[in-house]
Amino acid sequence: MNGRVGDNVEQIAVNEAADDKSNDVYAPRDRRPPNPDRSESKEWGRKPPSEESLGRSIEGDIVKLPPRLSRRLGSPTVDKTWRKIILLWLTGVLAAAQLAKLSALAPLLRTLFGMSLPKAGLLVSLLEAGGATFGFVIGLALSRIGSRRSLLTGLALLAAASGMEAFASDTQSLFIARAVEAVGYLLVVIAAPTMIVSLASDMATRSKALALWSTFVPVGVAVGSGITGLAISVVSLRFVLLLWAVIIAVNLLAAIRLDELQVGRRSVAMPPPAVWLLAAGFGCYTLFLCALTALLPSFFVARYGASLSNASLIAGGISLAALPGAVIAVRGIVRQEASFSRILLVAGTALLFAAVLAPFVYRIGGLTLSGLLAAFIVVLSGISRTILFTRMPVLSGATVAGDPRIAAANGLLTQFGAAGALIGPPLGALAVDRFGWSGLGLLISVTMLTLLVLLVSAERSAMRRLGT
Repeated sequence: MNGRVGDNVEQIAVNEAADDKSNDVYAPRDRRPPNPDRSESKEWGRKPPSEESLGRSIEGDIVKLPPRLSRRLGSPTVDKTWRKIILLWLTGVLAAAQLAKLSALAPLLRTLFGMSLPKAGLLVSLLEAGGATFGFVIGLALSRIGSRRSLLTGLALLAAASGMEAFASDTQSLFIARAVEAVGYLLVVIAAPTMIVSLASDMATRSKALALWSTFVPVGVAVGSGITGLAISVVSLRFVLLLWAVIIAVNLLAAIRLDELQVGRRSVAMPPPAVWLLAAGFGCYTLFLCALTALLPSFFVARYGASLSNASLIAGGISLAALPGAVIAVRGIVRQEASFSRILLVAGTALLFAAVLAPFVYRIGGLTLSGLLAAFIVVLSGISRTILFTRMPVLSGATVAGDPRIAAANGLLTQFGAAGALIGPPLGALAVDRFGWSGLGLLISVTMLTLLVLLVSAERSAMRRLGT
């Protein structure tokens, strides 16, 4: 195999040399000095490519290529790693889509099964309730269960739950199916980021991969709402739910090819205090984000007389505004060596600015301006979300990719995030009921500032533990 790979590389390089010569790039009559970045000879005339210039240093099946060939051919190892990372991200997106699936179907379910609004709300929130209750426990157990096994089991449960929901004949059956779905969701969203950390071989790749993973919930909610909304307009409820079962089953078949995570020891490992502070900060993030986005449709209808469909569409678009925040975080922190001062500068500035602007969402005049301001606040706060995910493996104290503290930290992050998502909407509604819409803006601002304090405290705790 090594011989074939080397011969192919040599042939590509020879062809490249012929192309360059035909274009007179390095012909003797060309009086331009050679490009110092080139790996070829510094003589103006072009020498035939040698084994040394081809960079044919073969170690196993890996061929080291000169820069020009590397850019042209790409790195098979890196490409393969990123294909696996993207597959895991898509798995998380499909799991998160189940959050929005029943939300979009709730009016129809209420009609078919005669459910009250509170009962329908409980059915929808059961997925988050499972995370808020058992997230940390599953994270602790993951090192013993195995990440790949947990991921595949979770996908199987999600597919089975959608099938059970499709054939449910009463509300009790629906709740049982949703409980099964909650377990599957938990297994997937804790195992997938743990596997991503193990796949990323260096800090830069790991940070970018976790920045991508941090977007799985907003993307998943958008995908779940979109697919369900489009499908229910052309097929029956049963076929919509069966469609989700088929989509997840296809994802399961693709995920079977993933390798098991290699762990140093199969034991329970408690995360350090820094991770608890980081997880509490993530709970604050999901609390104010869910309070903001869940109540925006009601605000738009009450204040500006918008239709429910338009208000819901605008609110859904605003929730996706967290994605640009991830890009900003990658450029501001992830691409460089993340220091405490840089984290404080980027996250602190964004959160302080967002906290100042939050109350004006409910005071500024006009539906368009209010929606744009809310989207801008979600962009700014989305920076902190990405930082929380990318800093988690570092602050967990893990020494190797398969360290059980990473899985425990993911479970803790899931539990606090789910708790915040559960508490946010009712707490926001209580603030509106007591103090009006401006009270909700103040609640969001205070929660953002609390997130900033927790993020700084987590970094300081890690620095003290390391003695720096």
